[in-house]
Amino acid sequence: MNLKLKGKMVVEGAGGLGPEPVEGEDYNFDEGHPDDEFLDEDDDDFARKLREVEDTTVGEVQVEALFGRVQMKRVMKHSVPLQEEIIIEILSRLPVRSLLRFKFASKGWMALISEPYFTMKHLNHAKNDQNPQKFLVSLRYLLKDDFSLYCSSLSSVQRIEEVQKLDCPSNGKPWRRCKLYCCYDRLVLIGVLNYRDKTNRLLLWNPSTRESIVLPDQKFSLERRWCTWGLGYDSVSDDYKILKIDDKARSEILALRSGSWRLTNNYPIGNCPDLLCTESLVFVHGAFHWIDDIARSTVTALSISSEVYTKIPLPAQMLSIYSHKCGQLVSVLTEKLCVYVNYMSQVGNTFRFWVMKDYGVTESWTRLFTIPGPGFLSVIPKYRFSDGVVLLCYRNRGLGTVLRTSKAPLELCPQSGPSQTGFVYTKSLFFPKLVR
Repeated sequence: MNLKLKGKMVVEGAGGLGPEPVEGEDYNFDEGHPDDEFLDEDDDDFARKLREVEDTTVGEVQVEALFGRVQMKRVMKHSVPLQEEIIIEILSRLPVRSLLRFKFASKGWMALISEPYFTMKHLNHAKNDQNPQKFLVSLRYLLKDDFSLYCSSLSSVQRIEEVQKLDCPSNGKPWRRCKLYCCYDRLVLIGVLNYRDKTNRLLLWNPSTRESIVLPDQKFSLERRWCTWGLGYDSVSDDYKILKIDDKARSEILALRSGSWRLTNNYPIGNCPDLLCTESLVFVHGAFHWIDDIARSTVTALSISSEVYTKIPLPAQMLSIYSHKCGQLVSVLTEKLCVYVNYMSQVGNTFRFWVMKDYGVTESWTRLFTIPGPGFLSVIPKYRFSDGVVLLCYRNRGLGTVLRTSKAPLELCPQSGPSQTGFVYTKSLFFPKLVR
């Protein structure tokens, strides 16, 4: 939500937590700016005015909220404070960049914006708005230690309007290379190889605030070749958890509040996960998901709360082409479980994509689209736009990658590179250092 102000704005007046309008002035709070800027170059001046003014009395405020639009107008000339709830509602719709700056406008706003309740409210607004959705891309060249992170806007299917190069988290430096393991909501799990001691460090990072924490060492080595990670939120314990599993079905889990890894030994006997092409463990409906390696006929789900395993049968149409598959994987788009297969034949490759409309109901598997093409080795779905178009990551025969949509090519920088991957995240105020 972009605020366009007429007149002056003050803070902490008449007992309120936030700004109050000066008598005789009109204020319009209009929604719709797609970028992260708030008042643009007036940001610093606005924050300065907030710090300068300690108290004021205002005319009675009339607030009208309709379709995300808030208007504040003077009605009478006797003094009343602006309701705290209105301030919280307005601030919770502002971009992260603006809120980070306004935390220093006053002690009251610092306390309010730092509250876990406000942080969660801001995240819930962001989830329902496409503008805070970002695509984090990593690019690494195999023949040299050249690694880059990019952040791209997902506000439009037709055109990426913002591309920003990011630095690797500071507590991971000096680093040789960095790998994105997985992402959930606002947090990204990153592995960093240091120059000095040649050891790996595991970081939890918020790309929006650039803050991160170093996670404790795991029970077994991080160096295993086929190892996959998952990150999710446990609503029962109100805690974030990280699951690590290798190709021998050895797994361990880290609950952030506990601060230590714990081995899990209840993997179904006789089964092993298929991790060869798995980027990360998919988290949806309170469980981690992956394909088993034995028959490849089911999706294995592990509840993040109870740590109980369940099986979800794959679509019958997918099973009928098993002998020709090269990469059969799961993903999540718009909070729905999806499966896809890269089908190889003599005439070329084909990508087929299914979505489970009703979670746990086998009959609800629906094939959304098929993409033929001789030039790619694999296709990975990354994001589904509001009109149903899907952002895809193509890996071609030259081992490079290209990002495009399910309908037409998409100009997304960087567009090519020997090794490239990406995850969608939501811009949020959540600081990893708040996790205990």
